Amino acid sequence: MSGEKPSTRAAEDEKSGSFMPNRREFLKLAGVAGGAGLLAGSAAADPEGSQLTERDLPAEGDRPTIRVVGTGGTIASSQEAAEDGGYSLANQAEAIVAAVPELEYFVNVDFVQVAQKGSSSLLVEDYVAVAKEAMRAEADGVDGVIVTHGTDAIEEDAFFNDLVLDLDIPVAFVGAMRPSDATSADGPANLLTAVRMLTRTEFHLDDEPCGVYVVLNDTIHAARDVTKTWTTKVETFESGPAGPIGYFTDNELVLYREPGSYSANLSHCDLDAVPDMTVPIVTHGAGAESYTLEQAVAGDYHVDGAVVLATGFGGGVSPAITEATEAALEAGIPVARSTRVHWAPLNPGYDDDRTGDIVVMEDLPAWKARLHVMVALTMTGSYPGLSSDLEVVRKTMEDNKYGIAVPAPSTLG
Repeated sequence: MSGEKPSTRAAEDEKSGSFMPNRREFLKLAGVAGGAGLLAGSAAADPEGSQLTERDLPAEGDRPTIRVVGTGGTIASSQEAAEDGGYSLANQAEAIVAAVPELEYFVNVDFVQVAQKGSSSLLVEDYVAVAKEAMRAEADGVDGVIVTHGTDAIEEDAFFNDLVLDLDIPVAFVGAMRPSDATSADGPANLLTAVRMLTRTEFHLDDEPCGVYVVLNDTIHAARDVTKTWTTKVETFESGPAGPIGYFTDNELVLYREPGSYSANLSHCDLDAVPDMTVPIVTHGAGAESYTLEQAVAGDYHVDGAVVLATGFGGGVSPAITEATEAALEAGIPVARSTRVHWAPLNPGYDDDRTGDIVVMEDLPAWKARLHVMVALTMTGSYPGLSSDLEVVRKTMEDNKYGIAVPAPSTLG
């Protein structure tokens, strides 16, 4: 559709708002009685083998184009290919989409593979490669991007991309908790949900970035808020107090929040420089030491910044970490702090003059805070009025805050 958002046909059918039929109608058209029929090889690969008719299909020139960017993960794995009884990577992007062949009657799909790894093995370089492919997709005039990804680190890659991308097309990260040849494989259904989302007019915004989302289990999550909460359950992803953007039923889209990006817009970063940033996470525990920061201050270990994983609302840490943090700040090393509590922010302090103090990363978990710091550290030239890398990181956090400052109850007389 080259440069045209998927709204032309949708305008003719305001009830659906999409090129795609609802899930129930899709399954009927595909000749499938239930979700199991969406497994690879079980659905018809052409109209003659299904209940699809030409009247049911959009004209080929009217179909939106979706680019699938493959990175690996369980969605690309199978039990059959594994020698140890686990999952082994077996499928690339094109093979994953082939598990739902009827999709190609409603959208045009093309493919690119940037990695083939479990997500825990992906590097920041791989995150950058995904971002560049999303930018290229927009430049090529496609209407949306699906990134197939392992679930263990999907929230990190999605958040990174939400920070650095400022696109007129939405990006959906899709994974699976079960391999492609499992009896109840969830990858095909998640892929279908992502296509339904990308073809909805609600996710094609005119005046702001369209955003990056994580889409699994019929649910659409904002990249900033989503996290994996169970090691095995299909319903593992949650978005805490913020909640998901919405979810799909068989026949409608239910929205709880406005679609769009909820992350800071750091798209003017130096994308190629991000992988060169060294930002370790220093974890608190009872009597925990801080060798990483101590060695950095002593010059034995180069870091560009650090994130301290602290406790509770006040961000408490062990005395050793406190001392090392103060020494690092004095040495000009930016230090940020996150809380290990699952939901709600750290105490931001009530003094507006925090120059030289640690940067509080609000409610970002340490693994996302680390990525934010890495990206921000490539942007020092964008804020010529700020005196240090630390203050640049602090400035970028101002655009990444949900809360509104109010007086603390304890200060009211």
